Amino acid sequence: MKGEKRYNLLIAGGGTAGTLCAIAAARSGMKTAVIERNAYLGGMAAGAGLTEMNAAGFQGKPLYKGIVDEIFREMIDSGHAQYHFAVPMSSNPDVKVDRLRYDPEILKIILEEKALSAGVEFYYETEVCAGSEDADKCQVTVRSRYETFELESDYLVDATGNADLVRMMGGETVREEQGKLLTATLMFRLSGIDIERLQAFLQSGKLSAVIQKGYQEGALKGRILAFTPIPGSPDVSLNVTRADCDYEDARAYSQAAAYARSQILPVCRFIKENVPGTENCYISSISPFLGIRDARRIRGKYMLTIEDLENMTDFEDSIAVGCYPMDIHDPVTKAVIWKMLPGVYHIPYRSVVPEKLHRTIVAGKCLSAEKKAFGAVRVMPIMMNVGESVGYAAALAKKEGKCLDELDAGILRKWLAEKYETVRQEDGHE
Repeated sequence: MKGEKRYNLLIAGGGTAGTLCAIAAARSGMKTAVIERNAYLGGMAAGAGLTEMNAAGFQGKPLYKGIVDEIFREMIDSGHAQYHFAVPMSSNPDVKVDRLRYDPEILKIILEEKALSAGVEFYYETEVCAGSEDADKCQVTVRSRYETFELESDYLVDATGNADLVRMMGGETVREEQGKLLTATLMFRLSGIDIERLQAFLQSGKLSAVIQKGYQEGALKGRILAFTPIPGSPDVSLNVTRADCDYEDARAYSQAAAYARSQILPVCRFIKENVPGTENCYISSISPFLGIRDARRIRGKYMLTIEDLENMTDFEDSIAVGCYPMDIHDPVTKAVIWKMLPGVYHIPYRSVVPEKLHRTIVAGKCLSAEKKAFGAVRVMPIMMNVGESVGYAAALAKKEGKCLDELDAGILRKWLAEKYETVRQEDGHE
């Protein structure tokens, strides 16, 4: 392979958390590269058919600052995203969440442009297949479709979403038992929608009865039928298919994906007959992979609990915030179990630092959290906030010549406050 193989920071996984981590680190002077199995950045948010980010706001106002806010505002200014506040969940209309609805194709472009302008390098269609760290550096073995090669760095970030790198390196991980894993979804996109008529129906309070009818008739496999209008288009995405599997078992995953895909045509026939505004719709795209809600998570220096979120514990080493309620997509009842939380909660740095590793950290939903807390913090805006802060934390470690598990909580929090304030000033955002 030609070119430089030595970096300050290597990030395994270019989803939203990994990308925000990379941009933050590169803007802070780190020579940074992302190793990504797809040929684009954004992961699930850009490629899995998702078109809204839950809990992007709190009580009718945007919640996030920094690069997250920068990306959101750029999509909004281009006409391809909109905030929607206090939107009821289709599975429980009493649960209302602030959301950012967006076009994922535009998100791909914006993420890549921002990463490139920051100086981030990419290794697309490439995966990490081994990793190690010693006293002063890290090394990974990387495989593309055509070659296998080695890369070195000062620090590593596992942003794979499933703690793949940490597990390769011998770090401890935990996961739910088979039979208790959260239900997965295969998203798809419908075009030719009469958006005004659909919106009027969704606001009429009649959706719950339609969902009940669909579930009783067998057209819907779960008690959910979530339409998301996509800004700047006559399209919607649908969160409706249900599939249960051990996502780490290739055969089981493949069967589940096929089962979820088999539900799409019956769903379309059902909604055309029962949901105003969809009579002339057609399928314009289907996600190439299942949306897996669960994740293998690290055993970190601290395991975040639901009590931490309920108490809104302001940790000394807080690096991110969130406000999404707990939702558990139960594989037995096919229902969504909700638990409302009182306000904005915090995520500590210790929850992204794996036990027994020193130059490796995680970004994204493989952080250390018990099941109920994970059911709240796993959504995109929160993980983007975590990823951005992890990138800044790596830059601080480099500046101080320390390992990632040696950072002082007080110094880290002050450093993060300065970084986020700088981003706001650079953006002209007060």
